[in-house]
Amino acid sequence: MSPYFRPYLGGIERAIEQLSLQLLRSQAVDEIGVLTTKYAFPRIPQPDWPDRDVTEDGIRIWRLDGFPRRAPPVFSVPLVWFPPSQVDRYLKEFDPDVVHFVGDGWFWGHFWSWFHYRGRAKFIFTPSFHTLPLTKQWLRPLNSFICRRMDRVVPLTTLEQQAVGRAYWIPSHKMEIIGWGASETGMSSQGTGGEVITILCVGRLGKHKGQMWLVETYQQARASFTKPARLVLVGRDEGDEEAIRQLVSTSGLESEVLITGEVSDQELAEWYTASDMFVLFSHYEAFGLVYAEAMLYNLPVLTHDVGANSEVLAAGAVVTPRFDQAAAIEGLVRLVNDDDYRTTLGRQGREYALEHLTWSAVAQKYLALYQEGESSLTPGR
Repeated sequence: MSPYFRPYLGGIERAIEQLSLQLLRSQAVDEIGVLTTKYAFPRIPQPDWPDRDVTEDGIRIWRLDGFPRRAPPVFSVPLVWFPPSQVDRYLKEFDPDVVHFVGDGWFWGHFWSWFHYRGRAKFIFTPSFHTLPLTKQWLRPLNSFICRRMDRVVPLTTLEQQAVGRAYWIPSHKMEIIGWGASETGMSSQGTGGEVITILCVGRLGKHKGQMWLVETYQQARASFTKPARLVLVGRDEGDEEAIRQLVSTSGLESEVLITGEVSDQELAEWYTASDMFVLFSHYEAFGLVYAEAMLYNLPVLTHDVGANSEVLAAGAVVTPRFDQAAAIEGLVRLVNDDDYRTTLGRQGREYALEHLTWSAVAQKYLALYQEGESSLTPGR
């Protein structure tokens, strides 16, 4: 369950899709469906989207109507009325053995799904927790109510387990840590042949992803580069694109900084393959799915110590102190100038990611959780 799904695919939605594709390869899983809404991110109504759909990979989709269509711009999830009867009807139509909530913002959909199907399905909750500001403290009792009625709550990291436990008053015995993964592409980055070092950043162009700070850091670091470089920013606009373009222009970096906008999965794979390193300085990362993706392409990672970065990026990455620009510049300069260091770090990251951060490994952990306490799950949903 997620308030947004195809055609929109953000981090959580990509995780749902990739986990689903891996689970569908198991003989224990018959079908997977996604219960979602007729909204594109963020809160953009799409009333003409069909009620039911199927992806080319066989993932079934049920979309809920929302009233009113225009959601207030005060929360990442549409704060509108989703008919409980429609939730009930879709659940009965699919008849799931397991209901898996992903993300901790869609309390309305979560509550009515639990209300209608409690006792008939196992309930799993992967919160993808973010610290709640004072303006969103009203979410605490709602999410606490949902969490405490789940069969299992699955935080992504140890850091998140501690935060979720404190925020939502969940006993530790009910939680099990399972992180996200990335697709095993079987490909390595080819880079740019050493002529121009390509520095890749993937993330929506908004303040929380830190691209403005990254451009400023790149501007200061480039004077110490011993070879030409370029910075590629991949991601849809979420409010900062105009300011980033203005900074690039006033800094005289038009020939070195490329802003691609939103790209297809194939185009993103091509950018990973054509790059030499991956750099992202988000304000917070619950897990950092794009880091795992980059590492599987043999790209060394440069980031800083926010959220779970230090825990997740145990190899193949340079993790500097939070928003320490001097340290970030030093790390960027070394990765650009030192070919052997960059290659070695990238190889170490790929080896680590193949062992710990693939969707096949994550899917096996979730399948075991879905089957926990049951003699079999054949067939199942």
